[in-house]
Amino acid sequence: MKKIYYLILTIYRIIKYLLSNTKRYSNILFFVLLYKPKTILEIGVYTGRRAQEMIEAAKVFNEKIEYYGFDLFEMMNDKILKKEMSKIPSSKKKIQQKLSKIADIKLFKGYTNKTLPKLKNTKVDFIFIDGGHAVNTIHSDWIKCKNFIKKNTVIVFDDYYVNDKKIIKKYGCNKVTDTISEKKFEKKLCKLTDSFTTNYYDKGLKFKMFYVKKR
Repeated sequence: MKKIYYLILTIYRIIKYLLSNTKRYSNILFFVLLYKPKTILEIGVYTGRRAQEMIEAAKVFNEKIEYYGFDLFEMMNDKILKKEMSKIPSSKKKIQQKLSKIADIKLFKGYTNKTLPKLKNTKVDFIFIDGGHAVNTIHSDWIKCKNFIKKNTVIVFDDYYVNDKKIIKKYGCNKVTDTISEKKFEKKLCKLTDSFTTNYYDKGLKFKMFYVKKR
C-alpha cells in the first residue's frame, strides 16, 4: 500500500509542477520513476523539498533508500550568496530531522570541494547537481562526482541557461555539460523551460535541466 501511495503522490507532484512556473522539476521525478534508484546524491539540499520528493518517488520501487546531501547549511553568507547566485538553505539539523524519517541519510556541511571527497568507496544510482551556480563550482562538483558514478548512473544538472550567452561565461552548467564525452555518456537537454528573476542578475533568466547517463 505504501508503494501505491508514493506512486500517486509522485504523479500528483509531477502534474502540479507541470501546471506551475517551475515545470522543470517534474524532470527529476520522471527520471526517478524511470530509473528506480536506490541511492541518491544531491548537491544543493536547500530546504530538503527536492530530496524528500526524490526519496519518496524512489520508494515506489525500493523500500530502503540511501540519500547523501551536500550543502553549506549554516555556513552560507551574503558573500557566497552573491558569488554563487544562490539561496539560503535550511539548517543541517532541520534537514536531518525532516529526511531521516523516510530514508537512510548522510548530510555533509561545507564547501563541496572539501566535503565530496569525504564520501569514499561509494557508487550511486542518481545524482542531482544544483549547488553553487558559478561555472567553476559546477565544474568542480562534476569532476568530484565522477568518483561516485557507475554504469547507468543518471546525473541531472539544473541551471542550463538558454536566453543569455553572456551569463553562461560565469554561471550555469552549459560550459560543463558541453565538455562531457558522448562516447562515455548519454546526454541531452531537457525540454521544459522555466523563467526566473534574481537580485544578483538584472535580466530575467530562462533555463532548463540537463540529463546525463553513464553508458
